[in-house]
Amino acid sequence: MRHSQLRAFDAVAREGSFAKGAHLLSLSPPAVTIQVKSLEESYGLTLFIRSGGKAILTSDGQGLYDRTRRFFIEEEDIQNYLSASSALEKGHLKIAADGPHAALNIIATFREKYPGIKLTVMLGNAETVRQDILGQRADVGITANCPESDRLVIDELSVQSMTALIHKDHPLAARKLLCLSDLMDEQLILRERGSNTRRVFEGAVKELSLSYENELELGSREAVREAVAVGLGIGFLFEHEILGDNRTVAVPLKELANSNRDMVICLKSQLKRRVVEAFVSLARTFAGSSGALR
Repeated sequence: MRHSQLRAFDAVAREGSFAKGAHLLSLSPPAVTIQVKSLEESYGLTLFIRSGGKAILTSDGQGLYDRTRRFFIEEEDIQNYLSASSALEKGHLKIAADGPHAALNIIATFREKYPGIKLTVMLGNAETVRQDILGQRADVGITANCPESDRLVIDELSVQSMTALIHKDHPLAARKLLCLSDLMDEQLILRERGSNTRRVFEGAVKELSLSYENELELGSREAVREAVAVGLGIGFLFEHEILGDNRTVAVPLKELANSNRDMVICLKSQLKRRVVEAFVSLARTFAGSSGALR
């Protein structure tokens, strides 16, 4: 077993493909493939299932990946300790976010303060962000209403309320405040399952013993905005997600005031990394500053 083999395996596991793992290491895909294959043959194990350009971890592969992640985090910690004078002048940080509204100002400030750190930002919904952090595919996450976990550090950044996004010509657009019960007979435009918006909305509907039948499911907040703008129904967005569009009106929802909490999250085991600790510490300075997160 050689260090280069473990490094190649870890990169492929983290990126989910041989090509992306090779890019992360600045090597050619064949070189990385040879390293991983040699490791598998040395121990008689199958570490990945190769399928359609993806590299899916087997159970043996997952067990090794859990250990190589800890190993390389410790290795990085040793390197940082030995080169403290140049800490945060170089490095790479992978950020997962469930939307740009709470993330971009923090990222911009971090980049200005630490220009030598390469940043990769992945956007998804709240559940994919949480899974990316737990699966160590990202180093830090900016998401909303993350469930507690003994593996995670979770810090609240800001609180938002949910609004109903309505076409300007709809009769309900003139209202200053709406109840969820006012909307149950309307055509509703909902985010995909797994999104924080969908989870908060459905939780409130269930708690109030309400029901609805007419729904259109869309996979992004941008799609929801446009669908409402062309008159397909009523959508739901948190107040920081609203953009100026004269075709639509955002009306507060009584039951969903202060229903969203933006958070920065990371694995407790990752917080020892200087680059992660620096990002989390910076994000904490934005806590409670809702204007700064817009």
